[in-house]
Amino acid sequence: MNRFNPLGALVVFAVVAAACTGGGSNAPPTTAPSTAVTTGPVASTTTTAPPPAVTLRRSTTTWTTYAHELTDFGTIRLGSYDGETLVERTFETLVLENEHLVVTLVPEYGGRILSIVSKETGHESLYQNPVGVPYQIDTGVFFYDWLMVYGGIFPTFPEPEHGKTWFLPWEVEVVEESAQRISVAMSFVDDEDVPLVPRQYDGDATGLEVTYLVTLSAGRAAVDVDVTIENPTGDPVDFEYWTSATLAPGSDPDDPRVTEEAEIVAPIERIEIPSLWEAIAAQEDRAGLPDVYHFDSLRRFDAWADLGIAYAFPDMGGANFWGVIDGDTGEGIFRIADNTVTKGLKMWTWGRDSVAVDPFAGPDEARPYIELWAGLTRRFFDETTIEAGERIEFTETYAPTIGLSDVTHADGGFLVDLRVEGDEAVAEVVALRPDVEVTARLVSEGEMVHEERLSGGVSASRITAGGVSGDVRLELVDGSGEVVFEGAAPTG
Repeated sequence: MNRFNPLGALVVFAVVAAACTGGGSNAPPTTAPSTAVTTGPVASTTTTAPPPAVTLRRSTTTWTTYAHELTDFGTIRLGSYDGETLVERTFETLVLENEHLVVTLVPEYGGRILSIVSKETGHESLYQNPVGVPYQIDTGVFFYDWLMVYGGIFPTFPEPEHGKTWFLPWEVEVVEESAQRISVAMSFVDDEDVPLVPRQYDGDATGLEVTYLVTLSAGRAAVDVDVTIENPTGDPVDFEYWTSATLAPGSDPDDPRVTEEAEIVAPIERIEIPSLWEAIAAQEDRAGLPDVYHFDSLRRFDAWADLGIAYAFPDMGGANFWGVIDGDTGEGIFRIADNTVTKGLKMWTWGRDSVAVDPFAGPDEARPYIELWAGLTRRFFDETTIEAGERIEFTETYAPTIGLSDVTHADGGFLVDLRVEGDEAVAEVVALRPDVEVTARLVSEGEMVHEERLSGGVSASRITAGGVSGDVRLELVDGSGEVVFEGAAPTG
Protein backbone atom coordinates (compact mmCIF):
# COMPACT_ATOMS: atom_id res chain seq x y z
CA MET A 1 0.00 0.00 0.00
CA ASN A 2 1.34 3.46 -0.90
CA ARG A 3 2.70 5.34 2.14
CA PHE A 4 1.35 8.67 0.90
CA ASN A 5 -2.30 7.64 0.64
CA PRO A 6 -3.23 4.59 2.77
CA LEU A 7 -6.99 4.14 2.32
CA GLY A 8 -7.98 3.93 5.99
CA ALA A 9 -6.12 7.12 6.88
CA LEU A 10 -7.56 8.92 3.88
CA VAL A 11 -11.15 8.26 4.92
CA VAL A 12 -10.57 9.57 8.44
CA PHE A 13 -9.02 12.77 7.15
CA ALA A 14 -11.78 13.35 4.61
CA VAL A 15 -14.39 13.17 7.39
CA VAL A 16 -12.50 15.67 9.54
CA ALA A 17 -12.06 18.01 6.57
CA ALA A 18 -15.72 17.80 5.67
CA ALA A 19 -16.75 18.66 9.21
CA CYS A 20 -14.55 21.75 9.11
CA THR A 21 -14.95 23.05 5.57
CA GLY A 22 -17.54 21.02 3.72
CA GLY A 23 -14.93 19.40 1.50
CA GLY A 24 -12.56 16.44 1.40
CA SER A 25 -8.78 16.13 1.05
CA ASN A 26 -6.18 13.55 0.16
CA ALA A 27 -3.59 14.76 2.68
CA PRO A 28 -0.66 12.79 4.17
CA PRO A 29 -1.62 9.87 6.40
CA THR A 30 -3.55 10.16 9.64
CA THR A 31 -5.24 7.55 11.78
CA ALA A 32 -8.46 7.46 13.70
CA PRO A 33 -8.18 8.76 17.29
CA SER A 34 -8.54 6.20 20.04
CA THR A 35 -8.87 8.70 22.89
CA ALA A 36 -10.27 12.20 23.40
CA VAL A 37 -8.82 14.89 21.19
CA THR A 38 -6.48 17.42 22.72
CA THR A 39 -5.68 20.70 21.00
CA GLY A 40 -1.95 20.80 21.50
CA PRO A 41 0.89 19.48 23.62
CA VAL A 42 -0.37 17.90 26.80
CA ALA A 43 0.32 19.98 29.89
CA SER A 44 0.86 18.63 33.40
CA THR A 45 -1.79 19.12 36.08
CA THR A 46 -0.20 17.38 39.07
CA THR A 47 -1.40 18.52 42.49
CA THR A 48 0.85 16.54 44.81
CA ALA A 49 4.45 15.46 44.52
CA PRO A 50 4.45 11.74 43.59
CA PRO A 51 7.40 9.48 44.20
CA PRO A 52 9.95 9.53 41.37
CA ALA A 53 8.38 7.70 38.46
CA VAL A 54 7.78 8.00 34.77
CA THR A 55 4.49 7.23 33.05
CA LEU A 56 3.19 6.70 29.52
CA ARG A 57 -0.25 7.47 28.22
CA ARG A 58 -1.80 7.53 24.77
CA SER A 59 -3.68 10.56 23.56
CA THR A 60 -4.31 12.58 20.41
CA THR A 61 -3.53 16.05 19.13
CA THR A 62 -5.07 18.13 16.36
CA TRP A 63 -3.32 20.31 13.79
CA THR A 64 -4.83 22.91 11.50
CA THR A 65 -3.42 23.08 7.97
CA TYR A 66 -4.38 24.48 4.62
CA ALA A 67 -6.16 21.79 2.60
CA HIS A 68 -4.22 20.01 -0.14
CA GLU A 69 -4.12 16.65 -1.90
CA LEU A 70 -1.09 14.52 -2.66
CA THR A 71 -0.24 12.46 -5.68
CA ASP A 72 1.05 8.91 -5.39
CA PHE A 73 4.56 10.42 -5.50
CA GLY A 74 4.08 12.73 -2.48
CA THR A 75 3.81 15.91 -4.54
CA ILE A 76 0.89 18.32 -4.25
CA ARG A 77 -1.80 17.62 -6.80
CA LEU A 78 -2.28 20.49 -9.23
CA GLY A 79 -5.15 22.75 -8.17
CA SER A 80 -5.72 21.09 -4.79
CA TYR A 81 -4.20 23.91 -2.73
CA ASP A 82 -6.12 27.19 -2.78
CA GLY A 83 -4.45 29.03 0.13
CA GLU A 84 -7.87 29.58 1.73
CA THR A 85 -9.45 26.34 2.95
CA LEU A 86 -8.40 25.17 6.43
CA VAL A 87 -8.81 21.62 7.73
CA GLU A 88 -8.09 19.89 11.02
CA ARG A 89 -6.01 16.74 11.25
CA THR A 90 -5.81 14.37 14.19
CA PHE A 91 -2.70 12.42 15.19
CA GLU A 92 -2.26 9.77 17.83
CA THR A 93 0.36 10.72 20.41
CA LEU A 94 2.39 9.07 23.14
CA VAL A 95 2.89 11.23 26.20
CA LEU A 96 5.83 10.47 28.51
CA GLU A 97 5.86 12.19 31.89
CA ASN A 98 8.09 12.28 34.94
CA GLU A 99 8.35 14.73 37.83
CA HIS A 100 10.14 17.30 35.67
CA LEU A 101 8.94 17.02 32.06
CA VAL A 102 5.98 16.18 29.85
CA VAL A 103 7.14 14.90 26.46
CA THR A 104 4.77 14.34 23.51
CA LEU A 105 5.66 12.09 20.55
CA VAL A 106 3.94 11.96 17.16
CA PRO A 107 5.25 8.84 15.38
CA GLU A 108 2.83 9.02 12.45
CA TYR A 109 4.05 12.39 11.17
CA GLY A 110 7.79 12.07 10.69
CA GLY A 111 8.64 10.23 13.93
CA ARG A 112 8.95 13.42 15.93
CA ILE A 113 9.16 14.74 19.47
CA LEU A 114 6.47 17.38 19.20
CA SER A 115 6.63 18.92 22.66
CA ILE A 116 8.80 19.17 25.77
CA VAL A 117 7.06 21.04 28.59
CA SER A 118 8.76 21.90 31.90
CA LYS A 119 6.57 21.12 34.90
CA GLU A 120 8.56 23.66 36.93
CA THR A 121 7.51 26.63 34.74
CA GLY A 122 4.72 25.18 32.62
CA HIS A 123 6.56 26.44 29.56
CA GLU A 124 7.22 24.83 26.20
CA SER A 125 10.70 24.30 24.72
CA LEU A 126 9.76 23.38 21.15
CA TYR A 127 7.84 25.17 18.44
CA GLN A 128 4.58 23.76 17.06
CA ASN A 129 3.09 25.48 14.04
CA PRO A 130 -0.55 26.43 14.73
CA VAL A 131 -1.38 26.51 11.01
CA GLY A 132 0.49 24.39 8.47
CA VAL A 133 1.11 26.15 5.14
CA PRO A 134 2.36 24.24 2.07
CA TYR A 135 5.06 26.33 0.40
CA GLN A 136 7.75 26.22 -2.29
CA ILE A 137 5.33 24.20 -4.40
CA ASP A 138 6.83 23.12 -7.75
CA THR A 139 9.98 25.22 -7.25
CA GLY A 140 12.45 22.33 -7.12
CA VAL A 141 13.74 23.28 -3.66
CA PHE A 142 12.55 20.35 -1.55
CA PHE A 143 12.51 16.59 -2.09
CA TYR A 144 8.76 16.40 -2.75
CA ASP A 145 8.71 19.83 -4.42
CA TRP A 146 6.94 21.34 -1.41
CA LEU A 147 7.22 21.55 2.38
CA MET A 148 5.02 22.23 5.38
CA VAL A 149 6.45 22.93 8.83
CA TYR A 150 4.92 21.19 11.86
CA GLY A 151 7.77 21.64 14.35
CA GLY A 152 9.36 19.75 17.24
CA ILE A 153 12.47 17.56 16.92
CA PHE A 154 12.66 14.91 14.23
CA PRO A 155 15.13 12.76 12.27
CA THR A 156 15.62 13.40 8.55
CA PHE A 157 17.25 11.13 5.96
CA PRO A 158 18.46 9.94 3.43
CA GLU A 159 18.41 13.25 1.53
CA PRO A 160 19.01 16.84 2.73
CA GLU A 161 16.50 19.70 3.17
CA HIS A 162 14.07 17.82 5.48
CA GLY A 163 14.73 14.54 3.72
CA LYS A 164 12.30 11.91 2.55
CA THR A 165 10.31 10.99 5.65
CA TRP A 166 9.33 14.28 7.33
CA PHE A 167 5.56 13.76 6.82
CA LEU A 168 5.45 9.97 6.57
CA PRO A 169 4.35 7.56 9.35
CA TRP A 170 7.11 5.88 11.34
CA GLU A 171 6.65 2.50 12.99
CA VAL A 172 6.36 2.78 16.77
CA GLU A 173 7.14 0.32 19.56
CA VAL A 174 7.24 0.79 23.32
CA VAL A 175 10.42 -1.13 24.10
CA GLU A 176 10.51 -0.45 27.85
CA GLU A 177 7.78 0.64 30.22
CA SER A 178 8.58 0.71 33.91
CA ALA A 179 8.26 3.16 36.78
CA GLN A 180 11.91 4.13 36.24
CA ARG A 181 12.11 4.41 32.46
CA ILE A 182 9.94 4.67 29.35
CA SER A 183 11.61 4.05 25.98
CA VAL A 184 9.74 4.43 22.70
CA ALA A 185 11.31 3.45 19.38
CA MET A 186 10.18 5.21 16.19
CA SER A 187 11.66 3.57 13.10
CA PHE A 188 11.58 3.83 9.32
CA VAL A 189 12.88 1.64 6.50
CA ASP A 190 13.65 3.47 3.26
CA ASP A 191 12.36 0.79 0.91
CA GLU A 192 10.29 2.74 -1.63
CA ASP A 193 11.49 4.62 -4.70
CA VAL A 194 10.15 8.14 -5.23
CA PRO A 195 10.27 9.09 -8.92
CA LEU A 196 10.20 12.58 -10.38
CA VAL A 197 12.11 14.31 -7.57
CA PRO A 198 14.01 17.54 -8.32
CA ARG A 199 17.34 16.89 -9.98
CA GLN A 200 19.52 17.62 -6.93
CA TYR A 201 17.90 14.69 -5.09
CA ASP A 202 18.04 10.92 -5.48
CA GLY A 203 14.62 9.30 -5.19
CA ASP A 204 15.82 5.69 -5.23
CA ALA A 205 15.23 3.57 -2.11
CA THR A 206 18.43 3.16 -0.10
CA GLY A 207 17.33 0.25 2.09
CA LEU A 208 18.60 2.14 5.15
CA GLU A 209 16.89 1.57 8.49
CA VAL A 210 16.75 4.40 11.04
CA THR A 211 15.54 4.05 14.63
CA TYR A 212 14.89 7.06 16.86
CA LEU A 213 14.66 5.69 20.41
CA VAL A 214 13.28 8.27 22.86
CA THR A 215 13.78 7.67 26.60
CA LEU A 216 12.47 9.55 29.62
CA SER A 217 13.83 8.37 32.95
CA ALA A 218 12.50 8.98 36.45
CA GLY A 219 14.26 11.85 38.17
CA ARG A 220 15.91 13.13 34.99
CA ALA A 221 15.17 16.63 33.67
CA ALA A 222 16.17 15.73 30.11
CA VAL A 223 15.10 13.55 27.20
CA ASP A 224 17.64 11.05 25.85
CA VAL A 225 17.52 9.82 22.25
CA ASP A 226 19.51 6.93 20.80
CA VAL A 227 19.82 7.20 17.03
CA THR A 228 20.69 4.12 14.99
CA ILE A 229 21.30 4.15 11.24
CA GLU A 230 21.81 0.71 9.72
CA ASN A 231 22.64 -0.48 6.23
CA PRO A 232 21.42 -4.09 5.92
CA THR A 233 22.07 -4.16 2.17
CA GLY A 234 25.05 -5.66 0.43
CA ASP A 235 26.26 -2.33 -0.97
CA PRO A 236 27.63 0.93 0.40
CA VAL A 237 25.11 3.79 0.43
CA ASP A 238 25.74 7.52 0.07
CA PHE A 239 23.28 9.48 2.18
CA GLU A 240 22.71 12.33 4.62
CA TYR A 241 21.28 12.26 8.13
CA TRP A 242 20.22 15.35 10.08
CA THR A 243 18.21 15.85 13.26
CA SER A 244 16.05 18.95 12.93
CA ALA A 245 15.17 20.85 16.12
CA THR A 246 12.53 23.59 15.89
CA LEU A 247 13.09 25.60 19.07
CA ALA A 248 11.09 28.16 21.06
CA PRO A 249 12.16 27.85 24.74
CA GLY A 250 10.23 29.58 27.50
CA SER A 251 7.00 29.62 25.46
CA ASP A 252 3.36 29.52 26.39
CA PRO A 253 2.33 25.96 25.35
CA ASP A 254 -0.78 27.41 23.71
CA ASP A 255 1.28 29.86 21.62
CA PRO A 256 4.89 28.66 21.25
CA ARG A 257 7.26 31.24 19.74
CA VAL A 258 10.69 32.72 20.18
CA THR A 259 11.02 36.35 21.23
CA GLU A 260 13.40 38.99 19.93
CA GLU A 261 15.49 38.32 23.04
CA ALA A 262 16.31 34.75 22.04
CA GLU A 263 19.97 33.84 21.54
CA ILE A 264 21.72 30.93 19.84
CA VAL A 265 24.36 29.42 22.13
CA ALA A 266 27.02 27.43 20.28
CA PRO A 267 30.76 27.25 21.08
CA ILE A 268 31.89 28.12 17.55
CA GLU A 269 33.73 31.18 16.24
CA ARG A 270 33.03 31.15 12.50
CA ILE A 271 30.07 30.41 10.25
CA GLU A 272 29.51 29.86 6.56
CA ILE A 273 26.62 31.80 5.00
CA PRO A 274 25.76 30.78 1.42
CA SER A 275 25.83 33.78 -0.92
CA LEU A 276 22.05 33.73 -1.40
CA TRP A 277 21.50 35.09 2.11
CA GLU A 278 22.94 38.59 1.75
CA ALA A 279 20.81 40.27 4.43
CA ILE A 280 22.07 38.08 7.26
CA ALA A 281 25.64 37.99 5.90
CA ALA A 282 25.67 41.79 6.15
CA GLN A 283 25.30 41.48 9.95
CA GLU A 284 28.72 39.84 10.37
CA ASP A 285 32.38 40.58 9.57
CA ARG A 286 34.11 38.48 6.94
CA ALA A 287 36.65 35.92 8.19
CA GLY A 288 39.01 35.85 5.21
CA LEU A 289 37.45 32.97 3.22
CA PRO A 290 34.62 33.05 0.68
CA ASP A 291 31.22 33.02 2.42
CA VAL A 292 32.87 32.62 5.85
CA TYR A 293 32.15 35.10 8.64
CA HIS A 294 32.84 35.60 12.33
CA PHE A 295 29.90 34.40 14.44
CA ASP A 296 28.95 37.34 16.59
CA SER A 297 25.78 39.36 15.88
CA LEU A 298 23.78 36.43 14.52
CA ARG A 299 23.91 34.73 17.88
CA ARG A 300 21.05 37.12 18.68
CA PHE A 301 17.72 36.45 17.00
CA ASP A 302 17.06 40.18 16.66
CA ALA A 303 20.08 40.44 14.33
CA TRP A 304 18.52 38.11 11.74
CA ALA A 305 17.39 40.87 9.40
CA ASP A 306 15.80 38.34 7.06
CA LEU A 307 15.37 34.63 6.61
CA GLY A 308 18.52 32.65 5.96
CA ILE A 309 20.95 29.78 6.53
CA ALA A 310 24.26 29.64 8.37
CA TYR A 311 26.51 26.64 9.02
CA ALA A 312 29.16 26.13 11.69
CA PHE A 313 32.52 26.49 9.92
CA PRO A 314 34.27 24.28 9.24
CA ASP A 315 32.03 22.25 11.57
CA MET A 316 31.31 21.94 15.31
CA GLY A 317 34.98 21.19 16.01
CA GLY A 318 34.02 18.48 18.47
CA ALA A 319 32.14 20.86 20.81
CA ASN A 320 29.36 18.77 22.26
CA PHE A 321 26.44 21.16 22.71
CA TRP A 322 24.31 23.87 21.17
CA GLY A 323 20.98 25.42 22.01
CA VAL A 324 18.83 28.50 22.44
CA ILE A 325 18.19 30.70 25.50
CA ASP A 326 15.28 33.12 25.67
CA GLY A 327 16.37 36.35 27.34
CA ASP A 328 12.85 37.27 28.41
CA THR A 329 12.20 34.16 30.50
CA GLY A 330 15.76 32.96 31.16
CA GLU A 331 14.73 29.53 29.87
CA GLY A 332 16.61 27.50 27.27
CA ILE A 333 16.78 24.17 25.47
CA PHE A 334 20.07 22.41 24.67
CA ARG A 335 21.17 19.45 22.62
CA ILE A 336 24.15 17.52 24.06
CA ALA A 337 25.82 14.90 21.86
CA ASP A 338 29.10 13.60 20.48
CA ASN A 339 29.55 16.15 17.73
CA THR A 340 32.57 14.42 16.36
CA VAL A 341 29.85 12.16 14.93
CA THR A 342 27.19 14.80 14.23
CA LYS A 343 29.72 17.39 13.15
CA GLY A 344 27.39 19.65 11.20
CA LEU A 345 25.35 22.51 12.65
CA LYS A 346 22.90 24.28 10.39
CA MET A 347 21.00 27.36 11.60
CA TRP A 348 17.82 28.70 10.04
CA THR A 349 15.27 31.36 10.99
CA TRP A 350 12.56 33.23 9.11
CA GLY A 351 14.07 36.47 10.40
CA ARG A 352 13.26 38.70 13.33
CA ASP A 353 10.09 40.05 11.72
CA SER A 354 8.53 36.58 11.95
CA VAL A 355 7.50 37.40 15.53
CA ALA A 356 4.83 39.70 14.08
CA VAL A 357 3.28 37.10 11.74
CA ASP A 358 -0.32 36.16 12.46
CA PRO A 359 -0.54 32.51 11.31
CA PHE A 360 -4.33 32.76 11.04
CA ALA A 361 -4.34 35.85 8.82
CA GLY A 362 -3.38 34.10 5.58
CA PRO A 363 -0.99 31.63 3.92
CA ASP A 364 2.28 33.25 5.02
CA GLU A 365 4.69 30.40 5.85
CA ALA A 366 7.07 32.49 8.02
CA ARG A 367 7.01 31.48 11.69
CA PRO A 368 8.77 32.65 14.91
CA TYR A 369 11.21 29.85 15.76
CA ILE A 370 14.93 29.06 15.62
CA GLU A 371 15.70 25.88 13.72
CA LEU A 372 18.98 24.14 14.55
CA TRP A 373 20.13 20.98 12.78
CA ALA A 374 22.72 18.33 13.73
CA GLY A 375 24.18 16.41 10.79
CA LEU A 376 26.63 13.64 10.02
CA THR A 377 28.05 15.99 7.37
CA ARG A 378 28.96 19.63 7.72
CA ARG A 379 26.34 21.07 5.37
CA PHE A 380 23.42 20.10 3.16
CA PHE A 381 24.28 18.24 -0.05
CA ASP A 382 27.52 16.90 1.46
CA GLU A 383 26.97 13.16 1.59
CA THR A 384 28.62 10.53 3.73
CA THR A 385 28.87 6.79 3.09
CA ILE A 386 27.62 3.93 5.22
CA GLU A 387 29.21 0.64 4.25
CA ALA A 388 27.34 -2.60 3.64
CA GLY A 389 26.33 -4.07 6.99
CA GLU A 390 27.54 -0.97 8.89
CA ARG A 391 25.67 0.61 11.78
CA ILE A 392 26.08 4.23 12.93
CA GLU A 393 24.94 5.00 16.47
CA PHE A 394 24.95 8.10 18.65
CA THR A 395 23.02 9.57 21.57
CA GLU A 396 21.56 13.06 21.77
CA THR A 397 20.18 14.59 24.95
CA TYR A 398 17.67 17.44 24.99
CA ALA A 399 17.68 19.41 28.22
CA PRO A 400 15.52 22.42 29.10
CA THR A 401 17.27 24.98 31.30
CA ILE A 402 16.07 27.60 33.75
CA GLY A 403 18.25 30.50 34.91
CA LEU A 404 21.27 30.12 32.62
CA SER A 405 22.37 33.11 30.54
CA ASP A 406 25.09 31.16 28.71
CA VAL A 407 26.66 27.69 28.57
CA THR A 408 30.37 26.95 28.49
CA HIS A 409 30.37 23.22 29.33
CA ALA A 410 27.89 20.37 29.01
CA ASP A 411 27.74 16.62 29.44
CA GLY A 412 25.09 14.02 30.15
CA GLY A 413 24.73 15.19 33.73
CA PHE A 414 25.20 18.95 33.81
CA LEU A 415 25.03 22.21 31.88
CA VAL A 416 27.46 24.81 33.20
CA ASP A 417 28.24 28.47 32.65
CA LEU A 418 31.69 29.07 34.18
CA ARG A 419 33.34 32.47 33.90
CA VAL A 420 35.67 34.92 35.63
CA GLU A 421 34.49 38.50 36.14
CA GLY A 422 37.40 40.58 37.38
CA ASP A 423 38.66 38.69 40.43
CA GLU A 424 35.40 36.79 40.96
CA ALA A 425 34.68 33.28 39.71
CA VAL A 426 31.05 32.58 38.81
CA ALA A 427 29.58 29.16 38.13
CA GLU A 428 25.95 28.59 37.20
CA VAL A 429 24.98 24.92 37.11
CA VAL A 430 21.92 23.03 35.91
CA ALA A 431 21.87 19.41 37.06
CA LEU A 432 19.96 17.01 34.84
CA ARG A 433 19.30 14.85 37.92
CA PRO A 434 18.20 17.60 40.33
CA ASP A 435 17.49 15.17 43.18
CA VAL A 436 21.08 13.84 43.33
CA GLU A 437 23.31 15.37 46.00
CA VAL A 438 26.15 17.34 44.39
CA THR A 439 28.76 19.67 45.88
CA ALA A 440 30.48 22.35 43.82
CA ARG A 441 34.13 23.31 44.34
CA LEU A 442 35.75 26.35 42.78
CA VAL A 443 39.50 25.98 42.37
CA SER A 444 41.93 28.82 41.56
CA GLU A 445 45.58 28.09 40.73
CA GLY A 446 45.19 24.59 42.14
CA GLU A 447 43.71 25.73 45.47
CA MET A 448 40.08 25.25 46.44
CA VAL A 449 38.64 28.70 47.17
CA HIS A 450 34.99 27.83 47.70
CA GLU A 451 32.81 24.77 48.35
CA GLU A 452 29.04 24.72 48.30
CA ARG A 453 26.27 22.18 47.89
CA LEU A 454 24.00 22.72 44.88
CA SER A 455 20.49 23.85 45.65
CA GLY A 456 18.94 20.63 44.32
CA GLY A 457 16.23 22.20 42.15
CA VAL A 458 15.77 22.26 38.40
CA SER A 459 16.75 25.93 38.17
CA ALA A 460 20.40 26.90 37.88
CA SER A 461 22.46 27.03 41.07
CA ARG A 462 24.82 30.00 41.28
CA ILE A 463 28.19 29.64 43.03
CA THR A 464 30.69 32.48 43.38
CA ALA A 465 34.15 33.03 44.87
CA GLY A 466 36.15 36.26 45.10
CA GLY A 467 39.87 36.87 45.04
CA VAL A 468 40.62 34.41 42.23
CA SER A 469 43.44 34.69 39.71
CA GLY A 470 44.97 32.58 36.94
CA ASP A 471 43.33 29.31 36.01
CA VAL A 472 39.89 28.75 37.49
CA ARG A 473 38.21 25.36 37.52
CA LEU A 474 34.92 23.94 38.69
CA GLU A 475 34.59 20.48 40.18
CA LEU A 476 31.27 18.80 40.93
CA VAL A 477 31.42 16.00 43.49
CA ASP A 478 28.68 13.49 44.29
CA GLY A 479 27.71 12.15 47.71
CA SER A 480 30.38 9.44 47.58
CA GLY A 481 33.15 11.96 46.93
CA GLU A 482 33.56 11.08 43.24
CA VAL A 483 34.22 13.95 40.84
CA VAL A 484 31.37 13.77 38.33
CA PHE A 485 32.26 16.93 36.40
CA GLU A 486 35.26 19.20 36.01
CA GLY A 487 35.95 22.03 33.65
CA ALA A 488 38.07 25.15 33.29
CA ALA A 489 36.81 28.69 32.84
CA PRO A 490 37.35 29.93 29.26
CA THR A 491 40.19 32.40 28.83
CA GLY A 492 40.57 35.28 26.39
